[in-house]
Amino acid sequence: MHARAPGCRFVRALAIACVALAVFASSCADHGSSSDSGSRSNSNTDPPAAVASRGTYADSLAAINARRSDLWTQYGRTQGAERAQAITRAQRLIHLSIAKSTAPFWYGTPWDFNGTSETPGEGKIACGYFVTTVLRDVGFELERVALAQQASEIIIQSLVSEEHIRRYSDVPITSFVDLVRAWGAGLYVVGLDCHVGFIVCEADEVRFVHSGYAKPFCVVSENAEESPILGASRYRVLGKLTADPKLARTWLAGEFIPTVGT
Repeated sequence: MHARAPGCRFVRALAIACVALAVFASSCADHGSSSDSGSRSNSNTDPPAAVASRGTYADSLAAINARRSDLWTQYGRTQGAERAQAITRAQRLIHLSIAKSTAPFWYGTPWDFNGTSETPGEGKIACGYFVTTVLRDVGFELERVALAQQASEIIIQSLVSEEHIRRYSDVPITSFVDLVRAWGAGLYVVGLDCHVGFIVCEADEVRFVHSGYAKPFCVVSENAEESPILGASRYRVLGKLTADPKLARTWLAGEFIPTVGT
């Protein structure tokens, strides 16, 4: 186990540097913006990655929660097309909050089959606990422990409706990634033979974000086509979190998400 630590520390150091760069870039963008704070809640542009606030995990989560609260207020005050736009913005905020503002803090945190850490960079974390902890931290009201201990398909079925779930058996990894691209940009949870993680699809880039039981044995974001764990799985079930409007509304409202079968 000690031989694995340097790789995890390198991944974590790189992640911290990337987060710092994101903060700097977002800060520059904010200074260059001409919009005033009173118009932000009505903007149709993508919500900013919440990590831009101060660069700590707690501050990032607070910024996400504040933006979620604003969108929920907007949702309650509107109808029709404007309400649908609030849901679309919520879906984009979920994507950014996890892919850009939360998961990077966890990069380099060591994996362990029994890991249950709730703090990035401290202790160890198993794949299921990584998924449910990140989801809980960005505002999903769910059973972190009970959901983490379920089979990956149950995790996905607890989060999204069946119309937003697709299953693939014995599909080559290159073909699977092409199918993800065809489904479109967004945030997914992917369940494998004995593993679970996030799929982040942006433009033509598809990444697998997970707490991995293969080298470097920690939380990583890797090219999906090059992931040994993703590539080796014969069965893959994919749930698109950012395609389900019901899930977005549930998140905005802070409503409880029960674990299927419990």
